[in-house]
Amino acid sequence: MSEEFSTTNDEPKTYYEAVNGPDSKHWIKAIEEELASHAAHRTWRLVERPENRKPVGSKWVFKIKRDENGQILRYKARLCAKGFTQIPGVDFDATYSPTVSFKSIRTILAIAAAEDLELHQFDVKTAFLYGKLTKDVYMSVPIGLSREHGVQA
Repeated sequence: MSEEFSTTNDEPKTYYEAVNGPDSKHWIKAIEEELASHAAHRTWRLVERPENRKPVGSKWVFKIKRDENGQILRYKARLCAKGFTQIPGVDFDATYSPTVSFKSIRTILAIAAAEDLELHQFDVKTAFLYGKLTKDVYMSVPIGLSREHGVQA
C-alpha cells in the first residue's frame, strides 16, 4: 500500500481569510497566543523606523496541527519575517542558524544504542524566540496588529 501526500484547503493563506473564515475564533485565538509569546519573550517593540533603514516585510502563516486520525489538535499562527527579501551585503553581512548535522545525530543514536539508553524528542513551541540579535532589524508591522499590540478582526 502506498502512502499519498495530501493537502487540505482549510488552512487560510492570508490574515484576512483567517479572521473572516468559518474558524475565525480559533485563528484569532492562535494569533493572540503568538503575539503573547512574542510579548513574553520581548522579541520586538513598536518603534518609528529611521528613514535610512529598509524594513523586512512580515507575514502570518497558519497551520492546523492534527493527530494520527486527522482530528484537529490545535490551530497554529506564526508571525514570520520575510527575510528572503534582504540582499546580502546591502541588508546584512552574515547569517547564522544553529542546526545539528546528520553526523552528530548518528553519533548520538549510536551511543544511545550501545549504552541501551532511551532518547526522547520534543518540540519547543517557541524555540525560535530565544535567539538573540546583535543588530537592530526593522520589520513592517504585521496585518492585524494595532498600536496597542492587539488583534483587529
